[in-house]
Amino acid sequence: MDKANEVIEVSEQKTPFHLLPQEEQQRILDANQKKVREAPTLHEWEIRVPTPLVWIIIMITCLCPTIFLGGGALLLGEDWSVAYIMLIVSAVMTPYFRYLVMADKDYHYRLTTEGVIVTYQDAIPEVAYTIVRGLAWFGVVVCVLAVALLGPLALVGAGGMALLAVFFTDFKSELHQEFTIFYKEWPYTLAISKRYKALRFERTCKPIFGRILYCNADDVPIITAYLKENFLVDDIKYIKGHP
Repeated sequence: MDKANEVIEVSEQKTPFHLLPQEEQQRILDANQKKVREAPTLHEWEIRVPTPLVWIIIMITCLCPTIFLGGGALLLGEDWSVAYIMLIVSAVMTPYFRYLVMADKDYHYRLTTEGVIVTYQDAIPEVAYTIVRGLAWFGVVVCVLAVALLGPLALVGAGGMALLAVFFTDFKSELHQEFTIFYKEWPYTLAISKRYKALRFERTCKPIFGRILYCNADDVPIITAYLKENFLVDDIKYIKGHP
């Protein structure tokens, strides 16, 4: 379950969570996070999760327009330059989408006696961030020179490009962290998918509130044993698809 689901679970206690003042809501969330963070660790693991259907999405967004527009230009007798431009754009945008926009995710899990802490970030090499930052600064310099040489009219095209370039000058890896607290008085169901290397830990009465734990095959029996030992698990399901 994510932070929103955690809020909903808290709301089912004595006082409806959403009716509390904002400060009180934040105090409860901070207390739950501290409880999970300071609890004894049961198991830790790391896994890289690939982006689903990434190449199909790239083919639709990059390769198909290149084939249709470039091929159409050639069939209509247009200049070959159109096809070359489309190929260049596709060659640049394909790695951009694959390794920056739709990069795989590196997950680190820490299962404690009170819940789970998930830390994740894009699986992007640091050299990629360095290259993007270098290109961004180069773009800023080009835009400034264009304004200096061509005058204010250059701002019509260079202004937006300069703003976009400045946005990427501080491009760096971002680390995300989520906390999930498990309530020991509630029954849970485990749905295990070996195909997708995932284990879903959800409330039996309300399966919409759950947390997907990506894990290696060797970690599944270890995690399952710890969950059964520390929480009320009344059902385990093995499924073929994604939980």
